[in-house]
Amino acid sequence: MTSQPSIVVIDPVSSGRRYGIEISKKGFRSIALTTRDRFPGMLDRLHSSEGFNDSIKAYDFDEAVGKLSGLNVQAIIPGSDSALKLTDRLAHHFSLVGNPVSTRQARANKFAMKQQLRLRDVAATSSIEVSLDLMIKGELPELEFPAVVKPSQGTGAKNVKICLNRGEVYKAVAAIESANDGHVEEERGALIEEFIEGPEFFIATANFGKGEKKQILCFAEYEKISIGNSPSIYKNIRSLPPLSEQAVRAFSYIRQVNEALDVDFGINDVEFKINEKGHFIIEQNGRLPGANVPSLIEVCTGLNCYDLNLDIFLGKSDSALSEVHYKKHFCICCLISGEEGQVQSIGGLDVLAKLSSVHEINLLIKEGDHVQATQDFLSTWGFVYLVHEDPKVLSEHARIVHETLRLQYI
Repeated sequence: MTSQPSIVVIDPVSSGRRYGIEISKKGFRSIALTTRDRFPGMLDRLHSSEGFNDSIKAYDFDEAVGKLSGLNVQAIIPGSDSALKLTDRLAHHFSLVGNPVSTRQARANKFAMKQQLRLRDVAATSSIEVSLDLMIKGELPELEFPAVVKPSQGTGAKNVKICLNRGEVYKAVAAIESANDGHVEEERGALIEEFIEGPEFFIATANFGKGEKKQILCFAEYEKISIGNSPSIYKNIRSLPPLSEQAVRAFSYIRQVNEALDVDFGINDVEFKINEKGHFIIEQNGRLPGANVPSLIEVCTGLNCYDLNLDIFLGKSDSALSEVHYKKHFCICCLISGEEGQVQSIGGLDVLAKLSSVHEINLLIKEGDHVQATQDFLSTWGFVYLVHEDPKVLSEHARIVHETLRLQYI
């Protein structure tokens, strides 16, 4: 007797957690496959298998094959960046829809990504792999500053630093190589690259197959601030019109990126900067965008990104998807703590109740918790999701959120 058809989501983190419910709606058995005991640092609090019919654990490819065999798997979906280690290999093994295994590393590793893009003549700044061993041996080439040191793999701007000299590079690389809070070996590699001036954006794209249509789903701008040498402290994430002239030019570049990296199937998001010299990729994430963006896209446009992505990987998608129209826009306020301490109370929540744009509030801490100073996306202490027809209202309400919502410390 054949078991109920199932869909597997590997490492459901952040936005990936909602897949369990969406898979069940389509009549499939939902399976969460987790590849590790815990996720790095504060990313672990964004992981959950709740809402899935079954949860299994497999630490490597062979173990995953053994546990999935006989489960009538119809699709394998990446639920986070770490999932890319297995997703395409498993899809290939079970003869399911997936992206080429041969270029998997270019979609998972930032250094390999830059190499692949330059090989395919797509604009990208160069990167250099760096390690403490190379620095101690004096084998690192001359560097131009300011420069950015970042992990070769990972998300949320964790351990991303702007460095002004080799001493700061040494400290930044040491922080990456010594990371042991849920990190696996390949997440301890580091690279150094040119610091790119200009505002940062992301585009989420639906990819319908090799040589098939690519559809823009979301165009958004990051508002980030720097504290010390931490350049990527998220403050606001604002959606922008996806059919504007700026969006069309940017999407032309993102299409080149996805084609060069063989992102043939599925929804992915690409982060990039724009300046007078052009468009420059920061990273490619081979899964749905995080920070609750898929749900906000649905509120603003009516498009269910989960349903669409499941159909793509089931081989049932409609590549004739019409252009996505935003009747409303969103702003995600990432709450920033300027200092470390134990929380006594959270002030300003009563003011938020009066803002017409407030869609949802997600506080990641409570009274009595110890909170560290915000250094990146993952160390934010909560999110306020705003939705409104008027971008000017969103901007004003975002200002009020950041000025009003405050942590009081013991």
